[in-house]
Amino acid sequence: MRIRGKFTLLVATLLVATLLVFLVSFQVRTSETAIVYTFRKASRVIKDAGFYLKLPYPIQTVTKYSKRTNIYEGRFQEYLTKDQHNLIVNIAIGWSIADPGTFEEKVGSRAKAEEKLAALIGGAANAVINSHDLADFVSTGTGHQYGTVEAGMHKLIKEDAAEQYGLDVPFLLITQLGLPEDVTKQVFERNKEERGSKAKDLRAQGDSKAETIRAEADRQAKDILSKAEADARITRGEGDRMAAKYYEVFKQDPDLANFLSSLDAIRHLKRRATYILTPDDPPFNLFDRNLRIPGSEGAKAPDPPKGSEQK
Repeated sequence: MRIRGKFTLLVATLLVATLLVFLVSFQVRTSETAIVYTFRKASRVIKDAGFYLKLPYPIQTVTKYSKRTNIYEGRFQEYLTKDQHNLIVNIAIGWSIADPGTFEEKVGSRAKAEEKLAALIGGAANAVINSHDLADFVSTGTGHQYGTVEAGMHKLIKEDAAEQYGLDVPFLLITQLGLPEDVTKQVFERNKEERGSKAKDLRAQGDSKAETIRAEADRQAKDILSKAEADARITRGEGDRMAAKYYEVFKQDPDLANFLSSLDAIRHLKRRATYILTPDDPPFNLFDRNLRIPGSEGAKAPDPPKGSEQK
């Protein structure tokens, strides 16, 4: 019985000690901040993780807040650009609690924080978008200024959120962009004009390059023809020089020259051609049985072989 009594006392002591520790201490995680209230008034703000002591309830109480970044994405809102065009924009931001004391005093909950941020987004977007033309948002090239617009809105919202509500806004993004129907038609027409102008410039550049290429090709062709003609003249001159030697030989026997020319003409006759000529027309006169071959008159007939004489 004594052992059981001692064990019961030990358990009771541990429970009381645990309860006392729970009443006079608390833990803050790395993802949290905390506010210690003394008689319902904020007396201490804790931003670093660790184990801390406090007075027991109801003297002191602790409220913890997450330091994680929350994402808030608003709804489509219509704004007016500098050149008087309606623009529908949707904006998203990231926010977290930077000053728990100010947040507890001015906001108090996540729902109210997002309500306050929505108002800040509307004011900043209206101010920044109203200072930019529609071309800064819609462009066929790289002329848009999304980065500048986002940076301008982010700066305004970040400063006001920190000062008024103890919130940190690490980023802001334009997530969606829309245009009313009449503005869409105007944008399409403007894009068509811009692309038509670019196409015209590209065609002009192409025509200019084509003219340059054709001129260079014509020049090269003329150079090639000139060289070919020069080579041909040299070749013809060399041929005429060599032919002159044969002409001197042909002058000694004109009939033989005509005979050889007729033979060469027969060799070069085209196939599948129809010629209407008489047997007396050269070169077909060569087929005459009574043809006299030039230079053959003085030729001596060959002696008959021995033993072939008639007895």
